[in-house]
Amino acid sequence: MLLTYPAIFHEAEEGGFWIEFPEFLGATQGDSLDEAMAMSKEFLAAILASYIDDEKELPKPSDIKNLKIDDGFTSLIQADPAPFIRGNKTIRKNVSVPEWLVKRAKKEKVNFSQVLTDALMKRFQ
Repeated sequence: MLLTYPAIFHEAEEGGFWIEFPEFLGATQGDSLDEAMAMSKEFLAAILASYIDDEKELPKPSDIKNLKIDDGFTSLIQADPAPFIRGNKTIRKNVSVPEWLVKRAKKEKVNFSQVLTDALMKRFQ
């Protein structure tokens, strides 16, 4: 489940960058642009996971075109919170599917669990 939010990158006085996300409190940093990008992705994934764990509604991402900044630059960051979510174990669910659809899916070697997981993740993005 990839989610995308805008980030604001600021040059740090001592070198490197510090990064903030308009929708979330807190910030992260990196000694280089590459490290700052990696840290922003990890920070975003962790904070999104905390929202999901606490069953809070995820904030709507700001439109990057509307962000006004005095210094630095903006970038869209994509992150997958799944690895950071507590209780991220799989749970067996029973579902009902039309017989003809099951036959066709088996013929195509469809993984029913994966299809349902993908559909649910897309729905909740």
